[in-house]
Order: sequence, then C-alpha cells, then structure tokens
Amino acid sequence: MASVGTGKRCRAVVGRTLVVLGGGGALGAFQAGALLALAEDGVLPDALYGCSAGGLNAAFLAAGPSLDRAVELVHWWGELSTTGVLLPSRWSRARGLIMAATGRSDGVLDPRPLRALVARHIPAHDVSELAVPLSITTTCLDCADARHHHRGRIADVLVASCALPGLFPPVRLADGHLHVDGGIVCGVPVQAALDDAGPDDRILVLDCGLAPVTGTPGVCAARGGMSLDEPVARGCGLEATEPRPYVAPVESSRGVIDVVLKAFTVARAVANTASVRSALDDPRVSVLPHVADAWAAGLLRELPSGPRDLSRTDQLAAGGRRATEVWLAEGAGVGA
Repeated sequence: MASVGTGKRCRAVVGRTLVVLGGGGALGAFQAGALLALAEDGVLPDALYGCSAGGLNAAFLAAGPSLDRAVELVHWWGELSTTGVLLPSRWSRARGLIMAATGRSDGVLDPRPLRALVARHIPAHDVSELAVPLSITTTCLDCADARHHHRGRIADVLVASCALPGLFPPVRLADGHLHVDGGIVCGVPVQAALDDAGPDDRILVLDCGLAPVTGTPGVCAARGGMSLDEPVARGCGLEATEPRPYVAPVESSRGVIDVVLKAFTVARAVANTASVRSALDDPRVSVLPHVADAWAAGLLRELPSGPRDLSRTDQLAAGGRRATEVWLAEGAGVGA
C-alpha cells in the first residue's frame, strides 16, 4: 500500500493509478492543467491511455511522470511551435487543398510538422520505451475498429491517432493497415484501461472534448445537470452555482476543413457516448471535471470557439487546474 498527496492530505492508495486522456484538440490545454493539479497533489500515473490530443499529452507525460514534467506540459501548450502545428496557417491549408484536389495527397494538412513536434518533445523511438506503460488509440480503416497500441514507432502511432480523415493522411502502421484518429470510434479509451486494470487499481478519466462523452445525466453539467430552472447542480464533483447551461462550441467559420471538423465532433459524441457508458459504472473508474463542469462552476469564464481555437490555452489550462484542485479537495473518487 502506497500513500500519495501533499502535506495537507495523505491518502492511502492500493494498486496502481491508470490515467485515461481523451481527445479534444485545443481542449488538450484544459487536460494539461488537470494533470498538473494531480501532480501537485502527488498523484502521478503508473500507466497512461490516450487518444488524439490526449495521446500527445499521455506520451509527453509518460516520458517521465513528475511534477516538473507536468509543468512543462502546460508550457508546451502555450508555445508557438505547438500552436503552429495544431492550427496551420491559411497558406498551409490552401496548399494542402490544392495537393488533395490534384491527387498528390490523401489529406489537406501536412503531417510532418506534427512528427517534428513529437520528435522534439518525446524522447523515445518506440511506444514501449517510455518510463511508464503507454497505450495510444487509433482507428483501423481496414478493420473499422479501435486499436490500442502498446508498442510501435511513437511518431507513427501518435500521428495516426491525430489523423482526422480528410485533414491528415492515414498512416500505415506496422500491422500493415491504414490507421486514422482514434476518436472516430474510441475517443476516450476507458475500456482499454479496464482491460489492463487489476481489482485494486483506480482509473482516472480526463475527457477534454467540447462535447464530453463521459458525463452522467443529473450529475454532470454536459449531461443535463445544469439548467436555468435548476441553478445548483453537481458537475462531476463540482458545485455548479451559476445558472448558465453548457452548450458545446462548434466550428463557426466556413470551408471544407470546418465542415469536416463539425461532422467529426457530432460523430464522436454519438459513437463514444455509447462506447464508454458501461465502463463508467465500474467502481474503479472516476471521471474528473471537464470543461462543461468548470464552466458551470464558474471556474472557466470563457469557452473556446471550437477545437482549433488556441487563443485561450492559458485560461483553459488554469481552468483545468483549478477544477481538479476543487475535485481533489472534496475527495471525489480518490480514495480515503
């Protein structure tokens, strides 16, 4: 039995801590803030499971889970090199559209800057070489199913996990199949963690989607726990005191890329809500507050305009950190 926590609290923890990080584009900054709050409280992962943006966060932290690494992750989300990859320039998108239209590319966006970003910040060649076990989720185009990768070239697997169809070209992995963004069928890989978990392990889930799929009706702001007629609710461990319902932002601009992203957001919400529903009933699983809960609790004053809005990374990281601090202080799902 090990104990974790700060000098203010010390909790007995039996078994391992497995952390599941869902995808969500720019909302990865909110997730990074939550991971920092966990690290500050002494809660560090023994294994990580990530998809898309959550896969990037998972790989970054798996290289050496520590408070210092968690601080670096928050800073990483604010760097120009990061935002330039996640929000390409108009010139890059226009060039990509021309190449896709002429058959010279299977995607609108060039994956090479993302590969370079991975190489700069994640010191490993293979997924299996990191300090703690890591699983990265992709969708196999040939099998129409989720795949959870515990090994494989890390740049290939991460780029595949982030490869939104039509935006990034699919990636052929070592199994010989083409793979794309895991969020199509399994954006929050809770079941993958449950499959690896022992009876005494705990699973912490950070769903950073604009339309969260891990909410529970009546106790989560994104699933009917907040309305104008019901100004006080419980939002995944937070007291939602402000009478403002959460409405997930969507892409508001025009163009092919934006239509693809809108369609993906809708498809992800439908497919993933069904895939995680039964897993959330397992007593080992605890869902941390997400953007909807922080919004309803007044811990996040502004919402991003969509999954590519990187203008609020600082506010998102601060909101994720504060929401998780409150969740920890109230002892939600952490053990006693």
